[in-house]
Amino acid sequence: MKIEVKEYTYETMPDYTDEVEGAKEIKLSGKEMHTAYIPDVVYDRKDGTDLHLQIVTPKCPDSPDGRFPCVVYVQGSAWKEQDVHSNVANIGLLARKGYVTSIVQYRHSGIAKFPAQIIDAKNAIRFMIEHKDEYGVDENNIIIAGNSSGGHTSAMVGMTAKTDLFDEPINSQPLNIKGIIDLYGAVDITMDCGFPTTLNHGKPDSPEGMLMGFDISENPEAAKAACAKTYAGLDYAPMLIVHGTKDKTVFAQESVDLYNEIKARGKDVQLYLIRGADHGGAPFWSDEMIEIYHNFIQKCIK
Repeated sequence: MKIEVKEYTYETMPDYTDEVEGAKEIKLSGKEMHTAYIPDVVYDRKDGTDLHLQIVTPKCPDSPDGRFPCVVYVQGSAWKEQDVHSNVANIGLLARKGYVTSIVQYRHSGIAKFPAQIIDAKNAIRFMIEHKDEYGVDENNIIIAGNSSGGHTSAMVGMTAKTDLFDEPINSQPLNIKGIIDLYGAVDITMDCGFPTTLNHGKPDSPEGMLMGFDISENPEAAKAACAKTYAGLDYAPMLIVHGTKDKTVFAQESVDLYNEIKARGKDVQLYLIRGADHGGAPFWSDEMIEIYHNFIQKCIK
């Protein structure tokens, strides 16, 4: 096959139609998903510290200029400084399902106490909405998600999104959170057995003590402000909770108690317990779990 050399568009470029012996042909469906990683996008600056997002965007031939629901993901770190790059590949699995995804860096407990983390995550959402044209975000369909301490943050953000609690908006964008995904979140920092391998649980130098800035055992009532169950009676989006049954870092009972409290309030909540799973890792990013997250999100945005 010969063609004329000139400036072509995709539409005017001739299709190669010669038969080639031994070659196999694959037909396009139009639904193939391409993703692009945009690293270290600054969404806010607090106390002299730039806060970043890791963004993965999808693109599909069927909708080259389309909008996609957005999953804002909070990385777990025991509320300490986060490795925000560690889950980029995993969150990209959701991007391939047709979601703009971003991983939040928040002010860690070494530089800012509770509720700074909640404030920052809410503003990360506002940034993604404000830049909807740049990243292809459907601003009406936002999902907040996170793991471990990030699961705690995602639950707190989602449950208080329709209030003025823990909020210092960087712009006037509404949060529009349609669903909450909490992966093995540390949602009850007051539970005596909630952190099986944290020998100094609740003390000022423990992860949860550093988050609050005080000895939780001496101030349990004040610490309830950072417990998700405290906000179970508010108005918020459906929640999906996932926890491993052999989690030695955050005891599964934390998730079970939150699930039971939300369910008792007559609200929309699902709980998946992954038999034998520890604190994170491959079991939470299996094909089966990606489908569970995808189906939950689709239910939330309909």
